[in-house]
Amino acid sequence: MMTKRVETDLYRAILNRRSVRRYDRTPLDKEIIAQVQHIIDNVEPLLDENQFEVLHHNGMLIDKAFIASMGAYGYIVTPPHALAPYIIGSQYPLVDLGYRVEQIVVRLTCLEIGTCYIGTLYREEENRLRLDLPTDSRCGALLVFGHPARSTSGRALNSLMRSVPMGNTRLPLNQLFFQETFDLPTNPPDHLSPILSAARFSPSAVNAQPWRFLWRNGGLHLFVKRYNSKYGPGEGQAYRFYDGGICMANIKLALKALNIKGKWILYGHEHEAPDHPPNLEPLAKITFE
Repeated sequence: MMTKRVETDLYRAILNRRSVRRYDRTPLDKEIIAQVQHIIDNVEPLLDENQFEVLHHNGMLIDKAFIASMGAYGYIVTPPHALAPYIIGSQYPLVDLGYRVEQIVVRLTCLEIGTCYIGTLYREEENRLRLDLPTDSRCGALLVFGHPARSTSGRALNSLMRSVPMGNTRLPLNQLFFQETFDLPTNPPDHLSPILSAARFSPSAVNAQPWRFLWRNGGLHLFVKRYNSKYGPGEGQAYRFYDGGICMANIKLALKALNIKGKWILYGHEHEAPDHPPNLEPLAKITFE
C-alpha cells in the first residue's frame, strides 16, 4: 500500500484534535467563517439520498441557558459559535450524520479552530422544538467552535484537557482489531496501523469507543457494540451509530491524507456481514485500491 504523497497536516489534525472547553469570546472574522461554510458545503456524504443541513448562528446555540439545557453548562465556556447539524433520511441517518460532522471537525482543526461536541440524543425532541428543526430530523450533537481561550484560566482548562495523553484514554488496537475471525483480538499488520490509529483516536460520546475492526479478505469491516453501559439506558445507546460514523470519517480522511483510495459500503439487505458475535452490530466495510 505505497503512497505518492502524504497530507501531513490533515493526518496530524486527525490525531491531534482535542475537545476545547473554554473559548475566546471574540467571534471569528468573516474570512474564516467563509472557510467554515466552504467546509460545510463540501463534506462528503455517506448516502446521497439523506438530506443534510446545518443551522448556524451566534445567538441561542451559545446561550448559557441553552447550553445548560443540553447538559453542558460548566464545562463548555464562552463559545462564540455553534452549529446544529441535522439530517433527514431513513437509511443510517445517525451514521451518516456523524460521518459528515466529523469531517467538519477535522477540517476546522486544520484551521487551528477549536471544537467540542455537545451530545443531544438524550434531549433530541426538546432540541428539535427549541431550534425549530424538522420533526423527522436527527441531530445527534451540537458543535461549538472558536479560537481556544487565551486567558490564563482558559489556557489552564484547555491545557488540563490536553495533559492526559490521548493514547491513555483509548483502548489499544490489540483489543479492537481482529484478523479473519473474531476468535482473538490482535495487533494489526503494519500497513493498516496508520489507518487504524486514525480510527482509534476518533472521539465518541463519554469515550465509549464502541468500534471493533475485522480485517478479512482484503477488506476492513467496522462493527459497533450493540450495548455499551457508558452510553446509559434508552436513547443514549443510539450514540453507537453516530460514533460509528465519526470513526468512518476518520478512516476516510486518513486514507485521503495517505493518498489511498477507498470507499465505504454500508451493510444492508444487499451486503451480508462476516460472521460475528451477537454483541456486535455490523455497520460497513471498506476496501483499499
